[in-house]
Amino acid sequence: MIPLFHVRGVLAGAVLSAAMAGAHHAHANDAAWQKLAEGGKVVLMRHAAVNTGRGQGSALLRDPSCKRERNLSSEGERAAREVGKQFQERRIPVSEVRHSPFCRTADTARIAFAQGTPAAYLSLLEVLRPEEAAAQTRTLTDVIGGYAGKGNLVLITHEPNLNAVSFEMMKHSDFLVLQPKGGGEFEELGVVRWRAPD
Repeated sequence: MIPLFHVRGVLAGAVLSAAMAGAHHAHANDAAWQKLAEGGKVVLMRHAAVNTGRGQGSALLRDPSCKRERNLSSEGERAAREVGKQFQERRIPVSEVRHSPFCRTADTARIAFAQGTPAAYLSLLEVLRPEEAAAQTRTLTDVIGGYAGKGNLVLITHEPNLNAVSFEMMKHSDFLVLQPKGGGEFEELGVVRWRAPD
């Protein structure tokens, strides 16, 4: 956590804190990107932002037609494109992209990476019974810990699923960079937090 400093004037303090936070996130992002450039990592990503409010579909419902699900907003689509652009510009090797069966994760994969395969173990934990959620989380950790590819494996899922394996607070389009250690174990190397371009 970045310490707060007592600076004369509320505005000055806010500007200083914002500048320090921005520098911290930029440094953290750069370090995580550098690890990804090496390959052999797992990216665990929260899907891009969705439409919310009345008539915008259910966050919990799974509808193969996508009509009754909560789908990506225009902001979410823009974020997914930017994430994909960053991977391309930084020449980050991607071996495979897997996503939850929900439409918002499939669309994030399609827009960002132009590929994606649905994986049941990435499905929304909130719709499962506790024992099912625990078993699914074990499968996820086994997949992460056991990954041995040369490129990076991208897994796109939901906030509750991320919370089950990490203490990081993940906003839409943020992702963890993980180092597989075998046997269902992995090391958290960093987090990349998406921010809209200026």
